[in-house]
Amino acid sequence: MGIFYAVSSAVSFGFVPVFAVVAYNAGTNAVTVLFFRFLIASAILAGILRYRKVELKVSRKLFSRLAYVGIAGYAVTCITLFVSYNYISTGLAMTLHFIYPAVVAVLSFFIFKEKMPALKIIALAVSIIGVYILAGNIGSSVDLKGIALALASGILYSIYTIEIGKEELMALDGLLITFYISFLSAVAIFIFGTATHNLIFTLKLPAVLGILALALVCTVFGILAYNKSIQLIGPTYAAVFSTVAPITSVILGIIIFDESLSKTAAIGSFMIIASVFLFSYNKKVKTAETEIVDVSKN
Repeated sequence: MGIFYAVSSAVSFGFVPVFAVVAYNAGTNAVTVLFFRFLIASAILAGILRYRKVELKVSRKLFSRLAYVGIAGYAVTCITLFVSYNYISTGLAMTLHFIYPAVVAVLSFFIFKEKMPALKIIALAVSIIGVYILAGNIGSSVDLKGIALALASGILYSIYTIEIGKEELMALDGLLITFYISFLSAVAIFIFGTATHNLIFTLKLPAVLGILALALVCTVFGILAYNKSIQLIGPTYAAVFSTVAPITSVILGIIIFDESLSKTAAIGSFMIIASVFLFSYNKKVKTAETEIVDVSKN
């Protein structure tokens, strides 16, 4: 189920640039889209949590941890990624953002001493090469500022992924974590938008629809599924399975924006899918080995 949650989350995140561009084309901007996205999502999640009679109050220590993850990890990630759409194509931004599975794997290896078997290294390399091929295939004017912002979003998201996988947060209700991430992100972006005078409160209907889609599909469902996958299969596996997102973006570009799929894009997509299967196989082997060890101990 962890793999299912990770892939489902990735598919929902693949819709992000589409919904964002719909809102942008209606006269809004990245800060406004993000603020309303997280505000609406947190309101929906608060209602669900109250209906389920889940206690919203957490300890000061946990709140501090959630504030760090929500603001430094998620809000700033989204700001850097969404602003990058103004400088480079959405497809290129998304593929550059997906350096984070590699960053997560490297950080987990060096900081948490997580094992890096040969098959895992091969799968990671295949995934990185696939994303690189996809990024190189997208024909757009290259702006260094946009590239830097997209890469920064990937690095920040890797930190978010690792922090969510820590024991004190893994013990919390998935909906509760998603609520705090959304609410604190909305607060941080509101402060940033007010300080920079970038918030727009008069929205056209297409912008409203795009923001609602972002809030429901890419935030409430997307973050919840991603956090759940981290709890079930760990940050490294969750990060790699989420590389399905750029493929979703490519497919949506073909369907919605009438973009063509070149041979190199097809190869890049195939390599990402192959890496997912390799990681899936490695995960099954690891689980089987654990079960054998447990049986031998008994």
